[in-house]
Amino acid sequence: MIKTAFRKLKNVIKLEIYKITWRKINSHNDTIVRNIFPIGKVSVGKKTYGALQISTYGNPDEKLTIGSYCSIGGEVKFVLGGEHSYKALSTYPFKKHVCGLKENTLTKGPIVLKDDVWIGERCLILSGVTIGQGVVVAAGSIVVKDIPPYAIYADGRIIKYRFSEDIIKRLMKFNFEYLSEETIKNNIDFLYTNLDIQMLDNIFSKNLLH
Repeated sequence: MIKTAFRKLKNVIKLEIYKITWRKINSHNDTIVRNIFPIGKVSVGKKTYGALQISTYGNPDEKLTIGSYCSIGGEVKFVLGGEHSYKALSTYPFKKHVCGLKENTLTKGPIVLKDDVWIGERCLILSGVTIGQGVVVAAGSIVVKDIPPYAIYADGRIIKYRFSEDIIKRLMKFNFEYLSEETIKNNIDFLYTNLDIQMLDNIFSKNLLH
């Protein structure tokens, strides 16, 4: 009992120290961490917010890149690896659980979230996917394949796009990294206006995002 309690306290302390380290490195965004992971595997852009829960398994190709101005809902989980091979006799990890050896962990590749992505609550994002700029992922979704820019994704499929094809093409010229706090504050009402071609012309003329 005492050993278990001590181990739990030790883990809590380690996590709190890790959170401080994370904040020092990520002062340019508003993310927090829910667990400890190799800090070099994850990068987050400007002003992105949310709690990050990230599973890693030791594969050197595991990586998570999150862009600027992204919104990460509660209980979202990013799984960077842990894939089992299905081409041999069994999918069971015999090396680890029978032989006591290090398992050859697999990953489908990095997870990439482009700028302005909104991930709803309790989503599961698996390795090897790229979520395009401006995408909305509905709460409870499992993402196992790439999602194109400005799509709305739910129930394992794209249900619609946020804007017309013409607007999306023009939006892809924007770089959210250049959007400053001063610009946002000076144009806050403008930024909340429903978007159409005329609004895009105004945005370009104001040089807000490019």
